[in-house]
Formats: sequence, structure tokens, C-alpha cells
Amino acid sequence: MDAYSVLISSKRETLPSPPPVSDHIGLVVFSALKGYTELAADHLLNPELKGRLVEVLGGIVRQLNLEFMKAQGYDEERRIRVRGYAYDVLVEIALNLLGMERVWVGFSDEEVKRALSLIRETVRIWEDLERKENSRPLIAQAVVKMKIEDMKKVLSARPGRKSMTSFIGERVEKEICEDRPVESFIETMEREIKNNVYYVMSREGMCRFGNDYAIGLRWLRRLGYVQVSTNPVLAAVAYDDDPSLWEKFKDYLRRHPELLDDPDSKADELAMAATMVALWPNMEVFRPVAFLKNFADGMISYQLNPNVANSVEGSLRDALKIYSATQEYFFRYDEYLLWGWPGYVERGRPNIVFKVAGSSPAAIDITRELESLGIGTNNTVTFTVTQEVALILAKIEGMAKAAKRGIRTTKVYETNMGGRLEDHLREIVAAEY
Repeated sequence: MDAYSVLISSKRETLPSPPPVSDHIGLVVFSALKGYTELAADHLLNPELKGRLVEVLGGIVRQLNLEFMKAQGYDEERRIRVRGYAYDVLVEIALNLLGMERVWVGFSDEEVKRALSLIRETVRIWEDLERKENSRPLIAQAVVKMKIEDMKKVLSARPGRKSMTSFIGERVEKEICEDRPVESFIETMEREIKNNVYYVMSREGMCRFGNDYAIGLRWLRRLGYVQVSTNPVLAAVAYDDDPSLWEKFKDYLRRHPELLDDPDSKADELAMAATMVALWPNMEVFRPVAFLKNFADGMISYQLNPNVANSVEGSLRDALKIYSATQEYFFRYDEYLLWGWPGYVERGRPNIVFKVAGSSPAAIDITRELESLGIGTNNTVTFTVTQEVALILAKIEGMAKAAKRGIRTTKVYETNMGGRLEDHLREIVAAEY
């Protein structure tokens, strides 16, 4: 049985609500073995754990090691899943400690060093055990292959183009040791992260970075990226690069069969649903950033339906529908991510801002109304100072209304699109020659 095929096709189990755990250690192990290894790792990005990271990680290692050893008596498919998840969650924790995440949390250099040492020692022992059983650490190799393939899928559907994450993935792949794949992967990724120019600039506070693509964002988060812009076109590209999104979209439609009653009349709703399915994983990636930075970063910019951009009522209706569905989704997600956080930290609040096209007077009212609800906006299709001033004043007015009611405001953006106008003018001039 091929370990990679088993792991790549494994479906995550539904997480129960509330989490059936009593401590951080139990939550990480429980959610990881259900298939939520990234969520499990991100749970440790908690300022309350500063000074306790090594202690908590030691408990996680102890429990995972028991599961790893017990798996010797399981059938092959179950053994691959359990051990694969165990490797994977430790890799994810290690990458969080190597990237900017540990800086945002405030973990000390010493506790990070000790934590990484625990992880390296643990995976080394597991790889040795696999070699004794099978002559090769097949499950460890499969986990590393999954990580590298995930990096390489960014822009994979665009021949002739290569992303930075894909380039890193190819470079890392050449450095992997067959006998100790997970350990060598962590070592190689440490060099790649620490020597990356974006990480260096982020660490030095020289700049804040965002991206406008719908996959591969977790790798960029490690380098200091704190936001992403998306729209239905970018979501469609993500479906090309990552066909597994289609299965997630099908699962969503199974839970919402009403969308298929008359699909021709619900084209906009279907497009919205497909975009949200691609959007939610992005929000999961940047969710720890949003909470660690008090919603001053970690935002996902979502484009409202351009077909109703000139309608205040239509745009607000779409925005509130998306926002409410997203909030419902993250109420459940945050039960796990924020377990153990202080009770005054609000769960479920979406880390989303809406792109409002400044192409009509309606944009002023849409912007003002959304901001008054504590929902951030990102004004686009703006080319002039007068446009931007009018929209910024609308933001301020809306945010003031929210503040007077005690509603925490969200990060806001103003996107000047003069570059697109210049591109268009260049094309016109070029066509004359």
C-alpha cells in the first residue's frame, strides 16, 4: 500500500462541538489525529503559552509517541494515517517556530531552540523505527512529499510561470535525505525561511507583505505575509491549481442542496459559494495573525459581486450574507483554535474585509455602512485623490459610529489602481505603432 496515496486521499473527520479535551496537549493531539494538523499546530500560537511551550510540547510528544507505537498493531491503512498525522503535526509546529509566527506570539529564542530540539529528536526516533520495520521510513517520506507537492502546486496550472513557493519546493526536494526525510526537511526549511528576503524584511520591520493568490499562503505566512486579496477569478485559478477544492465544493453543495434546485437562476450564488470554499482556508491561514495582532493584520480582502457594485442594497445584502456564513463557520473553528484563550476574546468574528469598487457614488454609502457594523472595507477601482478622500472620509464616519457603540473596528484599506490605468494607456499607445 502506497503511503502517499493513503495520506493524500484521507478525509478529515468532523470535529465535535465542544472539543472533548481538558488541556492544550489533549486538544493538539485530538485534532491532529482527526486530520486537522495545521489547526492543531496553530493552536499553540497562544501568548498564554509563553514560557510553557517546551512543557506543553513535551506532553504532546509523549501522547503522539504512544499513538505512533500503538499503530504497530493497526491495519496498514490506519497505521499510515495515524503515523502520518503524527509526523505532520510536528512538522507544522516546527515550521511555525521557524517562521514569523513565533515572533508574533513572543516565544523566546531559548524556548524555541529547545522545542525544535524535541521535535527533531522525536522524528529521528520515529524514522529509525520505520527503517527497522520496512527498511525505509515510507510514511515519513510520504509526509515530506505532501509538503513539497503543496508548495509546487502554486501556479502549476499556468505553464511557463513559476511561483516563489514552487521554486523553494524544488530546491528543498533536492536536499531531502531518504533515510531521515522529515528531519532533513525541517533543517532545510529552516535555512530557506531564515535566508528568504521577505522573512528578513518582515523580521526587521521594514515592510508588511500581502499576496493576491488563493493557495500556498501558509508557506508565505512563515515569511511574514499578513494578508491576501482574492476574488472569483483568483478562486477559479485556485481550483485549477488545487483540484481537491472541487471535492470540498461538492461537499458544501451536499449540505446546501437548495443551490442546485434551479442552478441557472442561482449563478451568482453558486459563484459566491465556490469562492467562499476557496476563501475559508485562506482565512484559516491568517486567523492566528488576526488574533495575535488584534485584527490589525491577518485580513482577507473579498470582492463583492461587481454586478451589483452600483447598488447599495444589493452590495450590503451580499456582504452580510457572506459575513454571516463565514462567522458561523468560524464559531466552530475557533472552538479549537482559541481553546484556552481568555473568555473576553470574541470567537467567530471573520477576519475579512470587503472590496468595494469606488466606481459609483454608491461606494460611499456601502463603505460607510459596512464600517459602521465593524466590517472593514478595501476600496478598489480608485484612480484619483478625490475618489480616495471621499471614500476615506466615509470610512472614518462609519468607524466612528461603530466606536460609539463599542464595536471594535477592523483594518481598512484603500487601493490605488493607477497602475492598471497606466497599463491600459500603454496598450493604446503601443497599438498605434
